Amino acid sequence: ELAGPHGDVGFLKCSGGVALHIPVVPEEQRQGHSRQQQNASLLHQLCSGLSFHASLNGGLIRPITYGGLCSPVTNLADRFFVGGPLQLRGFLPAGIGPRAETGGSSTPGGDAMGGDFYYTATAAGSVPFPGIPFLKNNGIRLMGFANAGTVSSLNGGNIPLQSILKSTRVSVGGGITMGLGVGRLEATYAIPIRYGPRDARKNAQFGLGFNMG
Repeated sequence: ELAGPHGDVGFLKCSGGVALHIPVVPEEQRQGHSRQQQNASLLHQLCSGLSFHASLNGGLIRPITYGGLCSPVTNLADRFFVGGPLQLRGFLPAGIGPRAETGGSSTPGGDAMGGDFYYTATAAGSVPFPGIPFLKNNGIRLMGFANAGTVSSLNGGNIPLQSILKSTRVSVGGGITMGLGVGRLEATYAIPIRYGPRDARKNAQFGLGFNMG
């Protein structure tokens, strides 16, 4: 995304992501009720249909002044905000990152100011919902996950790697998820294990996301 004159806001904004989904254990197909099937190990039953999922997303915005015609500071509405289900579980939407000294009537720590750089990463494993055929047959899966991510301002236009690593938030948890064809529905419980004193956290969350295009 590129913005500039005739408006008074100038910037170059890029964002994107990649995702990986790998079946690990084929789903067991039971055709009968033989003694061998009945004596299948509990571990094998729980791991039947196990899949591994990973994703990485990020974005960067750089102000462009066009020789003084536009502001050298990015606009609040154009910055990145991080948090919430389907992105960084265990935190409220816009729950991490730079915050104002005041405000924050609905969340602790002051109003979210957004950032010029962000990343989020997820690693997860899922299996078809065990023990209840109705849930399993309708595509509902149990999952466990680990999330990491941050959003920060850029000092002098550089990406401060040390600052990014230091400010990274981390959460772990589990939940249930259901594919919708055009997206995903999920209910999760996450425990932030690395967070800041001004972060807005939330353990139980419900999310609905869509894939466009």
